Amino acid sequence: MREIREQGRIPTSSPIASADRPHGGPGPGEAPLSAAQRRLWLMDQAAPGAATYNVPVFLRWHGRVDVPALRAALTEVVRRHEVLRTRYLLRDGDPVQQVVPAAPVDVEVVATEDARESASHRVALPFDLAAGPVLRATVFHGAEDAVLLVLHHIAFDGWSLGRLGTDLALAYDAAVRGRPARLPGLGEQYAEFARRDAADAGSAETADRVRQRLAELAGVPAGLTLAGALPKEPGRRVVRDGAEQVAVLPAPLWQSVADYARAHRLTPFVVLFSAFQLLLRLRSARTEFLAAAITANRSSVEVEDLVGFFVNTVPLRCAVPDGAGFTELCRRVRGEAYRALTHQRIPFDRLTAAARTELVDVAFALQNFPRPAADVPVRWDQPEILPTGTAKFDLLLTVEPRGDEARVSLEHDTGRYPAEVAAALLESYVDILALVLADPAADLSRFAAEPPAEEPVRAEAPATTALSGTQHRAAELFAAALGELGAEAGQLGPRADFFALGGHSLLVVRMLRRIEEETGVALSARRFLADPTVAGLAALLAEPAPAAAAPAPADPGPERPATAAQQRFWSLDRLPWLRQAYVVPAVLELPAGTDPGRLRDDTAEVLARHDAFRSAFRLDRKRRRVVVRAGDAVPPVTVTDARAWDAARLAAHLAEACWRGFDLAAGPLARAEVVRHRDGVLLVVVAHHIACDGPSMDLVLRQIAALGRGEPLAPATPPSPAEEAGADQDTEAVIARLAGAPVDVELPHDRPRPPEQSTEALVVRASLGPERATALRAAATAAGCTPFLLGAALLGVALARTGSQRDFLFAFPWSTRSARDEEVAGMFVDTLLLRVDLRDGPSWTELLSRVRAAGQAAFGTSLARFDAVAAALDPDRDTSRPPVTPVYLTVRDTPPPGRLRPLEPLHIKYELELTVVDDAGDLAFELAGLTALFDRGTAETLLAAIVTAAEDLSTGPSARPLEEM
Repeated sequence: MREIREQGRIPTSSPIASADRPHGGPGPGEAPLSAAQRRLWLMDQAAPGAATYNVPVFLRWHGRVDVPALRAALTEVVRRHEVLRTRYLLRDGDPVQQVVPAAPVDVEVVATEDARESASHRVALPFDLAAGPVLRATVFHGAEDAVLLVLHHIAFDGWSLGRLGTDLALAYDAAVRGRPARLPGLGEQYAEFARRDAADAGSAETADRVRQRLAELAGVPAGLTLAGALPKEPGRRVVRDGAEQVAVLPAPLWQSVADYARAHRLTPFVVLFSAFQLLLRLRSARTEFLAAAITANRSSVEVEDLVGFFVNTVPLRCAVPDGAGFTELCRRVRGEAYRALTHQRIPFDRLTAAARTELVDVAFALQNFPRPAADVPVRWDQPEILPTGTAKFDLLLTVEPRGDEARVSLEHDTGRYPAEVAAALLESYVDILALVLADPAADLSRFAAEPPAEEPVRAEAPATTALSGTQHRAAELFAAALGELGAEAGQLGPRADFFALGGHSLLVVRMLRRIEEETGVALSARRFLADPTVAGLAALLAEPAPAAAAPAPADPGPERPATAAQQRFWSLDRLPWLRQAYVVPAVLELPAGTDPGRLRDDTAEVLARHDAFRSAFRLDRKRRRVVVRAGDAVPPVTVTDARAWDAARLAAHLAEACWRGFDLAAGPLARAEVVRHRDGVLLVVVAHHIACDGPSMDLVLRQIAALGRGEPLAPATPPSPAEEAGADQDTEAVIARLAGAPVDVELPHDRPRPPEQSTEALVVRASLGPERATALRAAATAAGCTPFLLGAALLGVALARTGSQRDFLFAFPWSTRSARDEEVAGMFVDTLLLRVDLRDGPSWTELLSRVRAAGQAAFGTSLARFDAVAAALDPDRDTSRPPVTPVYLTVRDTPPPGRLRPLEPLHIKYELELTVVDDAGDLAFELAGLTALFDRGTAETLLAAIVTAAEDLSTGPSARPLEEM
């Protein structure tokens, strides 16, 4: 999740954030989040209001519920337990918990004949963690009264149920008797535990424990697929549909569990988990795997009486040896459980982050919750935790003692395990438990294994070689768009690929715009990308002309939904430590004779003509999405006389001017400054990325230059609506295609990642020179690769040669700009993912072919929503790194619109960013790395490895690059 992947901090303009102090950590009445709370908070920010971590407690009441007494009792319970009247805010970019004054608890009253059915409609209603409260109460009056308490998991866990029940019974009994419901104070509150836990989670000791535990788990492949599973998802989604299957361990079988555990000096957990492990072994055909145990994690007496969120997920190494009986298996499980429980305080997300993978798909919990211990009548049956229609794992098996029996439930991800498969697994578990307890010494090999089925491999359709007259026109359009790259119409066949010839997304836009200008037909970039060849374009040109699309309205209305990329940038703006990376500055160097007043006026005219720069963004909480509203605030343009300043003062002023943030809720989202200095004039233009991409900044600078030359500008037009059709399909395709890809990259860090990702970077540069660049282009052209794809292959080889990883995902920008928006400034870029796979040691030729195919697949699914992809591939990422991959790759193949001054300091979005600079006669590489992670010497070494890889490719394309190490 870690896009959170990116996420969710409250913007300083939010009413909720208005109480935020300007500096420092938690204030009075505040505390940091515990490690467990922080993970849930990040998940909630990635999917606000999702029901995954709602805890619905359903109580069947004995007799009529006295609503005033219940309200008084709940008010007293909430007064006693501060965590139940806590909200979650930000202080300087870190989430904190803030206790609010005690207040009466609202109780909804509903008349119904089916309390459980009515309750099921309320379990998934969202919580707003920033506003609170984190508890809701509903009374159902009917033939049998019931109470539903829904709490957010961030403030409550299963063990808390006993404490809550005790306090509620005491307070309710006092209230119905007309006495004040005053409960004694607590020795400490949850916030005090959270302070200790947060400090412990960031300690060197915890880092050592993480390394030790991962060493114990080393060698066991992560993930687990059982028979009957649907095609493998690449990772847990932040929100995914779920269901629950339920069975009962009858009294005789439940007694057998207790008797066997007692006789062999085991805990019931070990017996029950061993049977679960055997089930997983039989249904996966794997003898070794990882599964998780959900632990109470209340290891000190100080927290025993507290309501709060303490539980942790603890991965266990599971091995079912051939020829062993159940008793031997239990003995092994007991040893592993003891080892694992010594590490139960390690935050689970610290383990997954360090392992660079999601460790477990399946989990087990024994919910032996304490019963209310009140010396008064308990007026309800044993609580029932209702399903929320969501799932936390692929499979979560829970055993809960209920009197002489036990309830067994299997929560399952319905997108992974359909109901009939999950029901069969649960039935098998009960059967296996009964069989092994009946004869625990028998060889476990008597159980028949059922391995998961292999997924079918789809055959590729052969490419067509047919020619048509329309293809000649398509070839001419290709040649016109790619003319600077040497493409000639007469040399292009029907399967000539636009991107293999050196094209990129902006050239697609220009080609389609030319087609629209010449023919009046607006072709969709998405349709062209489905087959970006001469034949594919010819097929589009041969289609009957569609009805003309309605032009974008001159006044799009007061508000419109933000694009998916804009929503992501709005969320990222809530992370203060990342804000500078999402500012887009440019510093243009101009001669001393430039008229500052004229330059100011020209710049103001250009900035004012683009709607994006006057916009503002807010969160529509009712619709739970970010919206854009048209604003009247004109981007400011100022003039500064710096002729008396020395170089240091000028540099400091430029750094502040370039990287100062924006208020997205108020606007405007651009500004400019004309700076007169000793040697000339500087034009500083700055915009927020939510309103401006790189090509838009180039457009602004070109338009300012045009006004300076006295050239008129075309009439301003509003941006076209973002293309949405096909986004869901593309998103699903990307998630399926990247199943199993790594969601982190092993980089040569000089220092560990800090808890929050930094942005300040250093940059190193290297050029190949014309001779080597020509040889390298020839090798790339022979493989049908662009300089961009070539750069991806070289970077993959360099990283593989300097580390142990062989499979990589790199992020890269993709223009979503339509042909009509070529002269419009705005945010027309999204993020795509490119896979570079060297796992079987391919030759250079094979590697380039793979990268080309991966690029074409990425281009063809360019409408994929990056946030959704990141949530599926990398749901558990933390704030220490970007989502899915820390590496970003781009290409610069157009000359800058003037002489640009290097940005010092530089701020970047990823840990490592490689730019391939494609000049007419040369190829160069610019490598930027975060100064918090890399020394300059390390960056230079990695860049040298990229250059060495380029030299190796240019001289021996048939060689295997990893054999040249």
